[in-house]
Amino acid sequence: MNEVARSLESNPRLRNLSQQRREKIVEFVTGNTLFVMLHELLHAAVAELQLPVLGREEDAADDFATLRLLNVGSDLSHRVLAEAARGWFLSDRRDRRDGEKLVFYGEHGLDRQRAYQIVCLMVGSDPMKFGDLAEEMKLPDDRQESCNRDYQKILASWNTVLAPHRRDAEQQKTKISWAYGDAKGDLAVYAEGLRRLQLLETIAAVAENTLSWPAPFALEAKTCGFINARWIHELRKLELCYELVADFAELYREFNSVTTVKRRKTK
Repeated sequence: MNEVARSLESNPRLRNLSQQRREKIVEFVTGNTLFVMLHELLHAAVAELQLPVLGREEDAADDFATLRLLNVGSDLSHRVLAEAARGWFLSDRRDRRDGEKLVFYGEHGLDRQRAYQIVCLMVGSDPMKFGDLAEEMKLPDDRQESCNRDYQKILASWNTVLAPHRRDAEQQKTKISWAYGDAKGDLAVYAEGLRRLQLLETIAAVAENTLSWPAPFALEAKTCGFINARWIHELRKLELCYELVADFAELYREFNSVTTVKRRKTK
């Protein structure tokens, strides 16, 4: 990500920023993009592996993405997950600024609810490591205490559901292809950033290594003409729009005065 940040020195909108500031933008955009891709990967798994979902699939997809990043266990994975939570808080702030009405009947939870669920699972997994994050995000003490129970139940549930579909070391991998489509104008910098990060190939490798998929499918980043990421079952393709990545960057720039989350030092 530092290399990507350095490559942005020539970008007209970012060249006047310090390297440290560009790194923060890249980390925010990467965290939110990675979270979205893992979220959509769950939709692919539900369709391809016929996984049972008790409750709303969108909530399950958020939990899946959060647990996958917590499972990596590195400081980097924890930082990008915290940035994903921050992204939902900022999205809510932008909607309130723009007068957007709350959609209580939508298939997704409200943005602030989604943000707090990520924070809750993080603090539930390790109250000491993520205690400062929970305090900064104003997660009440009584809710923090119940987050460990939620984390343990959700983790156990996903382990049980995925156990029959985990790939054995001797089992042949299912090919998951990936491709970066062309992007022009303002979107070109985001396409190049994703290529440098090797985001799609990393997700494809993890999916191939961990699960036994019944058939090949594809990951594609492309110019869509709209802001979205989605699993298209008919095409057997997980699609990421460059416009969504650009929107994450714009969201950060709009609210870059928001206080950065203070994190407890970890070893």
